[in-house]
Amino acid sequence: MISVQNHQRRLSGNKIVLAVALALCLSSCTTKKIGVLRSPSSKGEQGTASNNGGITAAKQAEDAKKLEAAKSSESLKNQKSIALLLPFQLNRISGMRPTAEDVKRSALALDFYQGFQLGLEELGDQGSKFNLQVIDSEDDNYRNSSLATSNVIKNASLIVGPIYPKEIKAFSQSFKDKNVLQISPLAATLASEFAIPNLVSLTPSIRAHSEIMAKYVSKQYAYGDMVLVYHVQDADSKQFLDNFASEALGYNKSLQIKVVTSIAELNDNLVVAGTNHIICGTTNRNQIRALLANMDVQSSESGYAFKLYGHPNWAKLSFEDYTNIDRYELTVTTSTLVDEGAEKTRKFDQKYKANFKIVPSDFSYKGYDAAIYFGGLITKYGEDYVKHLVTETYSGINNDFSFDYFPEWGYVNRGIRFMIYRNNNFDRKL
Repeated sequence: MISVQNHQRRLSGNKIVLAVALALCLSSCTTKKIGVLRSPSSKGEQGTASNNGGITAAKQAEDAKKLEAAKSSESLKNQKSIALLLPFQLNRISGMRPTAEDVKRSALALDFYQGFQLGLEELGDQGSKFNLQVIDSEDDNYRNSSLATSNVIKNASLIVGPIYPKEIKAFSQSFKDKNVLQISPLAATLASEFAIPNLVSLTPSIRAHSEIMAKYVSKQYAYGDMVLVYHVQDADSKQFLDNFASEALGYNKSLQIKVVTSIAELNDNLVVAGTNHIICGTTNRNQIRALLANMDVQSSESGYAFKLYGHPNWAKLSFEDYTNIDRYELTVTTSTLVDEGAEKTRKFDQKYKANFKIVPSDFSYKGYDAAIYFGGLITKYGEDYVKHLVTETYSGINNDFSFDYFPEWGYVNRGIRFMIYRNNNFDRKL
């Protein structure tokens, strides 16, 4: 069961019409429950005139309202309140109809919300009860500071959002109850930059990718091999590779490892007897093309063996033009990977299309995974769910969750998967 209420700033009549129109434009139909896009309705039974015991119709109506309010209050006591703060930015709609820009601006928030809603409904079908409070954060720092002290936030067992880094900081500075978790669902900013002890960062940082790749490479290493960190000194390389060598040595002190900054220097350090493990941090296509061309020459003419490891964003690149790419077992890390053939993905896709008449986006999957994981924790452990965050792992449609806790930074997700490039595609490494 899900109870969705709207505790945001009251909308004018025109804004309500626009909000519903925006929802229609985004999802092609109204969803079952969009608290943030509707004004709350007022329900009450009207009594009929009666002289029985001198009770008037007005008195009957008043008693009926009190009874319904009592029932509602009792029902809410048995539900865990979740506050969902998303940047719908309905306040920026100026005309009578939302523009294409309005739709684009709100799409991320609506997609995440709709996925989150379906996740809670799935748990509801299994007997869980949640009171979902959907709030428009408006992508505004002052608005988020104000929301942090509102009653709806004070009564929440879990806060999901805000999304953007500036919003996260503004909200946390005013939110005083550090025993309640604040979920950062999308920002990949280092948790240490926020320094919020109750923040849960769902998106692993690039540093986490680097650390986990370093551990992986250290395990791939065998006696006689060489690990070559190909660092071309651009921004992506610095983020991914600056600490790579020291991290890898921390896992395996016997590594033969060297940081090189040019292809000529790389060639000077190749070994014939073992495998050359090349880790590349650039996403510059010309740099990657030159590296792969050199590997082709060195492997075909001189017999060198290679294994190649790339930046996480290589998963977005096409390698179809590189005929020898499969021989290098190209491996990358990823924190998001949707298996379209998996049964749980197909079921979610079907339900999402049936409800919203559109296909889900990555943000829809992320919302669903967050709802299933955190809603499941609350259902299983109640108020003590926070204590189990570091022990309960999750493998979802789009995300894996495996958290480490740092007292000054909060909870950091290290749920990172490996993919290997084969037959013109990146496939998940099992």
